[in-house]
Amino acid sequence: MNEIEEGLLPKRTHHAGGGKQPLVVRHSGDDFQLEVLERLARVEAFSQSSRNDSRVSDEHAQVTKFDLKVLSAIGAIVLSVAGYVIQDARNSSRLDAEIEATKVRVANLEKIATANTEARIRSEVQLGELREGQAEIKRMLEQHEDESRAIHQGRR
Repeated sequence: MNEIEEGLLPKRTHHAGGGKQPLVVRHSGDDFQLEVLERLARVEAFSQSSRNDSRVSDEHAQVTKFDLKVLSAIGAIVLSVAGYVIQDARNSSRLDAEIEATKVRVANLEKIATANTEARIRSEVQLGELREGQAEIKRMLEQHEDESRAIHQGRR
C-alpha cells in the first residue's frame, strides 16, 4: 500500500462521507475530468498489479476489487456533478450577459425617451413663441388698420 502513502490513492476515510467537502472546480470541466480519469486509471493499474501478485490474499483482492468499484462509482458521480456545475456556470454566465444586454437596452431607451421629452418641450416652447409672435403681429395689424381708418375718416 505504498501508493496510499505516496498519495496516488485516496485514503478510505475520505470516501466514507463523514464530513462534507466543498466541491471545487479548478479550471474547466475537461481538466477536472481528465484528472479524475487519470487517477482512476492509476487505481485500476494498481488493482491489476495487486491481483497479479501471488502474495496478495483473497480477502485483500476482494477489498481492492470493492474499492475499485466504489472509486469508479464515486468518480462517475464526481464527473456528473462537475458537468452539472459547469453547465450551471455557463447558464449563469449566459443569463448575466443577457441581463447586462437588457440593462444597456433600457439605458438606451431611457436616453431616447429623455431626448424625445427635451425635443417635445423645445417644440412646445417654440410653438408658444410663435403664438406670441402671431398675436403681436395681429395687434400691430389691428393698430395699423385703426390708424388707417382714423386717417381715412379724418379726410372726409
